Amino acid sequence: MKRIYILLLFLVCCKLHAQEIVAFNPDFKRATSADPVQDENFYWCTAIQNSTTLVSFLEKEPELNTLFTNRHKKLEAILSAKNVELKNLMSAYKFSEEEIENVALILKKKIASNAALQSLVKENLRPSGAYENFNSLTDPAYISATWELCARGMNHILSVYGLGEKGLYPEIDSVSYEFNSSYYKGALLMWNDMLLHKKKSATNLFYQPTLNMALALLYLNHRDESARYGPLAFEANQKTWEALTEINFDDFTYASILILGNGPENDKDALTALGKLNLQLGVLEYQQKKAPLIIVSGGHAHPFRAPFAEAIEMKEELIKRYHIPANRILIDPYARHTTTNLRNAARLIFTSAIPNTKLGLVVTNNYHSLYVGGENFVQRCKEELGYVPALILERINSTTLAFQPQIESMHQNPIDPLDP
Repeated sequence: MKRIYILLLFLVCCKLHAQEIVAFNPDFKRATSADPVQDENFYWCTAIQNSTTLVSFLEKEPELNTLFTNRHKKLEAILSAKNVELKNLMSAYKFSEEEIENVALILKKKIASNAALQSLVKENLRPSGAYENFNSLTDPAYISATWELCARGMNHILSVYGLGEKGLYPEIDSVSYEFNSSYYKGALLMWNDMLLHKKKSATNLFYQPTLNMALALLYLNHRDESARYGPLAFEANQKTWEALTEINFDDFTYASILILGNGPENDKDALTALGKLNLQLGVLEYQQKKAPLIIVSGGHAHPFRAPFAEAIEMKEELIKRYHIPANRILIDPYARHTTTNLRNAARLIFTSAIPNTKLGLVVTNNYHSLYVGGENFVQRCKEELGYVPALILERINSTTLAFQPQIESMHQNPIDPLDP
């Protein structure tokens, strides 16, 4: 009898714990800040800044306040020196591993008794889906993991655009200027002076100086790709979003057709030969009425600071050449790699009326399709994203695969700040 009682108690506790995990809510309206690039890369910070109660609590927390004060003093001292070493200045903004761990411990401890932190997690971060890959974690582990991701994301931006180190994709993500030039060094020093002495900071939160510098580095390098096209649901994709309710998806074998891009290597061609082939292959599937909807995916990838967002050009081609109705096309103008082609398409699906339990098709040329359907692609997703954004379940033909979108795709990735 005692064993049965213990087992029942264990099952009840497990059920109660499961009930604590709040699921992603596609109707949840995310908080916003004055900087949409911040919102796309560091939603954790935006969500905190939208709670005056939480801001006040964190600003006054002694250890976190000390972290803010010491960083500010260190930056002031470096800038007041006669010869400012850029390496020392940028390094002073970065969070050390010890600082990251200490903040994580503080947040883990405080969330047990602080209602504002609890609300942040349960009523904002979890339903937002911004950190979906952490959603199985308990609240203390969740608040710690989200902080650590943001801290390392800020550090990464400082390393690439403030210290000249290589990013994830150096050929297309690098500094927009000659890093070692006196011009760029001078610009960074003057930006630092402005941020510390002239522009009023949004808060005195422990992470604010680092966040300010990271966002400034993206801005002065013209790297606003992550937010360049605004909320797609209300702009480029609005007509299609509205038309989705008119579609009876039960009439089709698949929910959508994702056509992958093939970015040009120059600044003259909006679409490449293979890019146009991919479109033709996708149109053939659409004309066979396999799915009622086309998703085109491709951002500003190649060449460096590419002038064209491939998905926008793909949509225009679909309308003009193939007469596909504009309200049957969704665009993802952000993805720059195959991994994020699938991830961003999954995001569009999970935030729309497209049934996410119904399989979709992914179409590309046969060589690329072989890669998408292979184990190397799965491994790359795990290494670069930390999860697999879509399960490839079936090969339809040499250029077409059936896929199942995964909810982990909602997860932000500030380590790739141009398409997080």
